[in-house]
Amino acid sequence: MTATRAARLRPWARRLSVAVAVASTPVVLAEALSWVASRQLRGDGRAHPAGRGAQAVIVLGFPSTRAGTLHPLQRWRTEIGVRSLAPDADSLLIFTGGGPPGAVTEAQAMAGYARDTLGVPAAKIRLETAARTTWENITFAVPIAESARTLTIASDPLHAARGRRYLHRLRPDLADRLVPADDYQVLDHWWLKLPIAGYELARAALRAAQRHAPATLPKAHRPRGS
Repeated sequence: MTATRAARLRPWARRLSVAVAVASTPVVLAEALSWVASRQLRGDGRAHPAGRGAQAVIVLGFPSTRAGTLHPLQRWRTEIGVRSLAPDADSLLIFTGGGPPGAVTEAQAMAGYARDTLGVPAAKIRLETAARTTWENITFAVPIAESARTLTIASDPLHAARGRRYLHRLRPDLADRLVPADDYQVLDHWWLKLPIAGYELARAALRAAQRHAPATLPKAHRPRGS
């Protein structure tokens, strides 16, 4: 390659490098946020001495598609839950999530995928089919899980971290039993991590704005699906 041709290509190479850097920045940010979230509020993993069952994995639900098929986020959360499940015979996988009257619930759809596709024995699966928010996921699933020696909350990393925060608020006596889910792998489902990171950042900003709003304003109710 001649020096003249190389000089002509150099600006294009620089522009391409800048374009790649700009395009990859959101992915890098989403990966960083997910990595940090996966390490938050993990508990010390101390097993409850009187617990029955080695581990309970609570898999947080998500709605199916409008066509009634399994949503990619449901698949991902289920896969995280399954790979986080200890091999002990008495470990349980608890799917939590409701749905419209007469429809297959979030928990049923995700449990079906775990059982029929991922090979989890039906005897290891439990369902909670009333929850409509993350807060309710934790509230309603804890009575099923609280007798286990260790607890795991399985979802995408940012959502699972929120679930652990809720557990700390609802049942601080159970927080020490938390053990981490296998919920973070580099670039795993990065196309889903992007909108999730955007949602969680927007949600955090909204909550911060509500906390700093004038006292005369009515206190906002917990949003559906939070």
